[in-house]
Amino acid sequence: MIRKAIRRLRRGERGANSVSPAVAEATAQDAPTAKNLPDAPKPVTRFNPHMPTIPLPRSSARANPRITFIVIVYKMREQAKKTLRSLSIDYQRNVNADDYEVLVLENTSSELLGEQAATENAGDFRYFLREEATTTPVPAINFGASQARGEYLAVIIDGARMVSPGVVNYMLAATHLSNHVVIAAPGYHLGEKLQQEAMLEGYDEETERQLLASINWPADGYRLFEIACLSGTCAGGVFKPIGESNCICVSRQTYDDVGGYDGGFTETGGGLANLDFYKRVVELPETLLVTLLGEGCFHQFHGGVTTGQKGVQRQAAMESHFAQYRALRGGPYQPPEKRSIYLGAVPDAALKFIRRGANNVITVNGLE
Repeated sequence: MIRKAIRRLRRGERGANSVSPAVAEATAQDAPTAKNLPDAPKPVTRFNPHMPTIPLPRSSARANPRITFIVIVYKMREQAKKTLRSLSIDYQRNVNADDYEVLVLENTSSELLGEQAATENAGDFRYFLREEATTTPVPAINFGASQARGEYLAVIIDGARMVSPGVVNYMLAATHLSNHVVIAAPGYHLGEKLQQEAMLEGYDEETERQLLASINWPADGYRLFEIACLSGTCAGGVFKPIGESNCICVSRQTYDDVGGYDGGFTETGGGLANLDFYKRVVELPETLLVTLLGEGCFHQFHGGVTTGQKGVQRQAAMESHFAQYRALRGGPYQPPEKRSIYLGAVPDAALKFIRRGANNVITVNGLE
């Protein structure tokens, strides 16, 4: 019925109350359009470029930070420095040092970040160097949770993922929406293509340095959207169920309810541990999923397990990850289907991803 009505309108069919063409033409001649009048309102086609933040409730009685960010670092010194810079109060907007803390958990390697570099940014940073016998970040994450002072825990399983400037403010605001909130920042890769593909065409750390220089990072962190593409687990856009968030925030109670990150994920890099945690917390009946629409978590190239290996080596690693998930959960991974609510303003540079995500849903689900 609705589609037929729309088709009639497009064809110009007139109902009983329609105005005849002759009357319409005469009316148009007698009454000039408003835009032609000298004092008519002038349209504005773009917002002010300033990105708004949300005023946060402040409590002088609060002894501990509201959110603890847990950042896992392994053999990624330069990338981790940028990630931690993006979590500083000089970079994040409308936040105070006592709103959140950042715990840096570094597993020993031949390329240490070290305490001085980990704590050099403005804000509340703490550093832990760990002698980890395994090749998975899961024990470090759960250790970080045991050391956290925050009411909420935000996990960045890969310390090579810098964030946009409104992540902390919007996460803090979202914690007041529900006692069982799950807050997800969508994932992106720096570069025009997924890094596991781009590296086959010569993409490397030097290429990435040039890209960041081209947007004068970190002067305006929202310009990261200009030089990024959606990550593999968020490839369909934010209006479809995403596979994970590499900057995910939950209450300490929710974290404890699911037992934290599952120590059964022993694959190098954690395998599907992060996807598994995201699915388990989102699928709790009481949780409210909040996606930060205009924010992001941006992966830097560092030769990681899934983004820095080639050919059969990468194929074998992925097959091993998938097999371990099946062994632990009884079947292949499937993203949670819970519908999200969305929070945050959208910078102009991110609009292309919003449009692409909406088009994906409209096309795939036949909603046109």
